[in-house]
Amino acid sequence: MSSVLDLIDDFEAINDQLYELGWTDGLPVVPPTEDRVERMLRGTTRRPDEIVATLEPKRGQATVEKIAVNAVMAACPPEYMPVIIAAVEAMGDPSLKLYSLLTATHNQSPLVLVNGPIARQLDLACGLPQKPSQRKASATIGRAIVLITINVAGIPGTTHVHTQEPITRYYHCVAENEAGSPWEPLHVERGYAPDQSTVTVFPANPPQHLDDMGSTGAKGVLRTLGLSAANSANRNMHGKGEPIFFLGPQHAHTIAKDGWSKLDTKRFLYENARLPQSVFSEENLIVLSDTWIKRFQSGGPESLYPMAESPEEITLVVMGGHGTHSLYIQTVLDAHSVTVPVRS
Repeated sequence: MSSVLDLIDDFEAINDQLYELGWTDGLPVVPPTEDRVERMLRGTTRRPDEIVATLEPKRGQATVEKIAVNAVMAACPPEYMPVIIAAVEAMGDPSLKLYSLLTATHNQSPLVLVNGPIARQLDLACGLPQKPSQRKASATIGRAIVLITINVAGIPGTTHVHTQEPITRYYHCVAENEAGSPWEPLHVERGYAPDQSTVTVFPANPPQHLDDMGSTGAKGVLRTLGLSAANSANRNMHGKGEPIFFLGPQHAHTIAKDGWSKLDTKRFLYENARLPQSVFSEENLIVLSDTWIKRFQSGGPESLYPMAESPEEITLVVMGGHGTHSLYIQTVLDAHSVTVPVRS
């Protein structure tokens, strides 16, 4: 069971006390009273005491009840619970490297992507124009995840100690724009049926905006996007990771109209989004991961190196609305996103 506090019935006083206890993110929260938590638990058929995941670095046990408490604080309605539970389940997978994600000084945080029917049922943001309901779903689910990283996974002074505060963290929950995509969505690519709802959690840094307003073919768009993402300060140029491109539908269709599949696109990015060894300082070459050091030692100053170990390590998601804009997202080294099915 979660711990119970006996507080005076005053919204501001409750928020002040919860803030002093370190249980909030600084914004006001909905007081998680027993009746509110009970209503939240009606959004799932899973037992309140079921342990969904053990979350690093605290190794906190994320029970369904604790997840519900944080969902209440984030102002989520009960129907969001299956998505939040699935995200927590993914966060407990060792492949995500949650310990590194939450304790490193890099500007990073969990990024939640929802696929399948539940994304449409909850009206999650996936493009433009954005309706108020979409802002609510994305903002409150994203915030519930933040609160869970504080209250279940977090250790004061150890977690969330980024050099630069992750300014996009609160809105880190979106849906893939499946209707606007010319390709199979991410969850289908990963072996799920189109009508299966899934949640994917990425070990993500804030996105880098990529523009190409002029290219009319696949190669032109991908040269622009790939070479904009490939730079010597890119975390994924320093070791094994999962470079992520959130392609705007307009860019995706420009690529697909030339007959290119997702795999074709990944292969082109792998072969062309490269940097010569000469752009890295000698000091930086020393601190690269062992895998990358061996790779650099095998060539010369003008040898070209990719941002991923293989085309398959690059992830493509179609997201957003109309416009010639896409996003590139760096990820935690030696980590990989995790996709799990949504259960009631």
